[in-house]
Amino acid sequence: MGTRGGRDPNCSARLGDCRHRHARGASAPTVAGSTFHRESLVTTRALVVGAGGATGLAWSSATLAVLEAESGWDPRDADVFVGTSQGSLLVALLASGIGTADLTAWYRRELPVTHPLRHKPDARQRNSGSRVPLPAAPGMAIRALLRPGRVATTTALSGLLPAGRSSLDTWVAPLTALWKPDEWVAHPATWAVAVDYDSGERVSFGAPGAPEAGIIDAVRASSSVPGVCEPTRIGDRRYIDGGVHSSTSADLVASLDVDEVIVLAPMAGEGGPSSPTAVPEFVMRKGMQRKLAAEVRVLRKAGKHARVLVPSPYDVAAMGGNSLDPKNRRAIFESTLKRGHDRIAATGGSK
Repeated sequence: MGTRGGRDPNCSARLGDCRHRHARGASAPTVAGSTFHRESLVTTRALVVGAGGATGLAWSSATLAVLEAESGWDPRDADVFVGTSQGSLLVALLASGIGTADLTAWYRRELPVTHPLRHKPDARQRNSGSRVPLPAAPGMAIRALLRPGRVATTTALSGLLPAGRSSLDTWVAPLTALWKPDEWVAHPATWAVAVDYDSGERVSFGAPGAPEAGIIDAVRASSSVPGVCEPTRIGDRRYIDGGVHSSTSADLVASLDVDEVIVLAPMAGEGGPSSPTAVPEFVMRKGMQRKLAAEVRVLRKAGKHARVLVPSPYDVAAMGGNSLDPKNRRAIFESTLKRGHDRIAATGGSK
C-alpha cells in the first residue's frame, strides 16, 4: 500500500483554483539519494509546521498568509514539507495545491461547498476505544523508564494514558476529497511525523525508509493525540501524535540539501497563561520552546539558515489554554493576520 504520486489534483474540478505548484517545474533537493534537479542560485527551502491542534492550525494558516504577502514566497513552493500533528494536515494540504488564499477563504466561510476544505465525512465515526481507563502502551512506558534516554520522556509518559476515543474523520475529511486511501501527495518530499506507540520511535511517513502508508492515514497517525484520539493502526503497528516526541521535529531537516528552513511552531512562543486553566499548556509550551531551541541549533550547526516563527504573547493569550478547542479558530486566524506583519519582518521575511 502507499502509492507515491496518485491523482494529480490539477485534474479535479473539486479543487477550483487550487493548483499543484510543484508540478509546474520547481523541484526538490537531494533527499536520501534521490536527486531532484533545480537551477543553481535558487534558494531551496524546507517548510516545517509543528503541532498545535485547532488553534495552531488557525495560527499557522494565518502566519503563512502573512509570510506570503510580505515576502512574495508561496509556501506551496517549498522543496520539503515536514509536518507534525496539525502541521501534517497543513503541509499535506499545501502539497496538494491548497494555497493561503484557499485557507483564508475557508476561515472566512467564503468557499463554495464543492471545495475540498469544506468536505465532510460521509458518516461521522462514533467514538471508539476502550471505556476502561487502562494505560494504552504500558510496555513502551516501562521499557523507556528502564532504558532512560532511548525514548523522549513525553513519549514514555504518553504510554500511561488510556487510549482516546475521539474520531479524526472530520479532521482528515479535506484529504479524503483529494486522495484515495492508499495514495500519497504528488509532491516528492512531504513528511508526516508520528510516533510508534509500542517502540516509542519517531516515524516520518513519506520519508525514505519509512513504513508505507497513504497520506490520509499518515496525517491521521500524526494527529492521534494520546488520551484523546484512538491510536492509528497502519499495518501491524500503532501510531500516535508526533508531538509527544517533538512539537516540530525540525532537526529532521538538518541532513537534507536545503538552504533555508522555515519553522512554524504554534506550541512554542512566549507569554504567560491567560487563565488558571491554561497553566498546564503554558508549562508544556515552555518545554516545547526549549526543545525547539535545541533543534534550531542543530539546523544552524548544519549550515542551514533557520527562520523561526512562534506565537507572540498576544497570540498565546488569544489561542487560550486548550489547543484542541476549535470555537475561537476564526478569531485567532484574523488576529494573527492583523498582527503578523511585525513578526514576519523581525525574522527577515519582508520584501
